[in-house]
Amino acid sequence: MMYNQPQGEPFPQQPGSPSQPYAAPQPYPGRPQQPVAAPPSPQQARPRRKKRSVGLIALAVIVLGLIAAGYFLQKGSPDYAAVGDCVAGNSSEALRVVECTDPEVTYKVVGKVEDKSQFEFHTSSATICKPFPEARSAFWKGERGGSGYVLCLAPAK
Repeated sequence: MMYNQPQGEPFPQQPGSPSQPYAAPQPYPGRPQQPVAAPPSPQQARPRRKKRSVGLIALAVIVLGLIAAGYFLQKGSPDYAAVGDCVAGNSSEALRVVECTDPEVTYKVVGKVEDKSQFEFHTSSATICKPFPEARSAFWKGERGGSGYVLCLAPAK
């Protein structure tokens, strides 16, 4: 008989030995696995888009409404008067642009002179509208101590 000779089958590899790759741990027996969540259906995403669209449309309507309101509120302001426009009112606080067919028309704008201070207006009011011979009245508006504009006005016919 020979000693040191292998007899029978060699020992099998042990789990976790260096020659075998590491395996993921198995769940404990008796503990149920959690089900995989299904992806959301397209029907669930649609109401969010619809709400966002409605919100954006509402915001656009509000902004346009504010712009229109500002336009109509400023429409009568003498700041927007141009040569050929008609104005109504007999004081600087009451002067406003109106349609020339309006029965309240008092003057027609025959000239507009920009960048004049209130001081220049008061010291040269007789000559400031001289380039507009039909002008009989003048109106200045601007910042106190700063520049503004002068409307040269002729009586409405």
